[in-house]
Amino acid sequence: MKMLCTSFATLFLLLAPNVLAQEGMITVRVTNESGSPITNAVVHAGFATAIKPGWGWGAGKPNTVQSLTDTNGICVLQGSGNGGSAGIGARKDGYYGSGGYLVVFTNLVGLVNKKWEPWNPTVTVILKPIGDPIPMFAMNFGDRNIPVRGEPVGFDLMAGDWVAPHGKGQEPDLLFTFSAEPELLHTNWYGSSPRVHRLLDYKLAVSLSNEGDGVVPVSVTPHQGGSALRLPPMAPEVGYSALSPKRVYQPVGKPQHSDIQQDQNYFFRVRTMKDDKGNIVSALYGKIYGDFQFDERSGTGVVPEQGS
Repeated sequence: MKMLCTSFATLFLLLAPNVLAQEGMITVRVTNESGSPITNAVVHAGFATAIKPGWGWGAGKPNTVQSLTDTNGICVLQGSGNGGSAGIGARKDGYYGSGGYLVVFTNLVGLVNKKWEPWNPTVTVILKPIGDPIPMFAMNFGDRNIPVRGEPVGFDLMAGDWVAPHGKGQEPDLLFTFSAEPELLHTNWYGSSPRVHRLLDYKLAVSLSNEGDGVVPVSVTPHQGGSALRLPPMAPEVGYSALSPKRVYQPVGKPQHSDIQQDQNYFFRVRTMKDDKGNIVSALYGKIYGDFQFDERSGTGVVPEQGS
């Protein structure tokens, strides 16, 4: 006999008449990557709430409900709120957590039977097994000013710094070359008054130092919700190649163009060493979350979070 686990929450916040709390129901299905159900996973849903009138802007603490999935990987969560949405996540020992799934409700003024629509949509949450992880270094380099323009400057991934004389790094794992073409001035005339527009044409080239070094681009489609393990756990053995330059420019009479892709991630291989037969005998592998980005005016590069 199929059994559903159901959890209820009540709203304790009194709000303005046109922003009333409403009941919402969501069915969550938790599976592994093969689609098989995962039982006894902890599922939680946070029903958004607005803050009390007069308390300023923003949102209050969501009304959170949680319960466990049944043998079919199913859990039904019911709660109330007035924020027009609910965030969903799931976790279980032995799996990477998965969260950020969002259900947006439609009847924001609370006139349809005091229930959020859609009523009881189904959301599928995928959990990825942890397996036998290998310890890695994890770094978030944040924004870094590229020290020079027009010439390559090395970045040491292990040290997390530029190589000498610009920093304390020793191995130039990645070489960044930021260049700016001479600024083009485009003049439009409005009556007798000229307006001068600067047209941007900047390029960031990222290269690698050793033969055999390279990256494997991996696109992860941006969406609401996903596993904490964004990329596969194992780096590929083949397929590493050079990076194409990233360019930001604005053609005359057209919108600004950018080669930066928000869904782009990378596996990388650096410090590759080969024997006399061309076989790889050692290398460092890792992941780069996000694309290489840069502020075209200041030359500030963003080296995404990576593990090696």
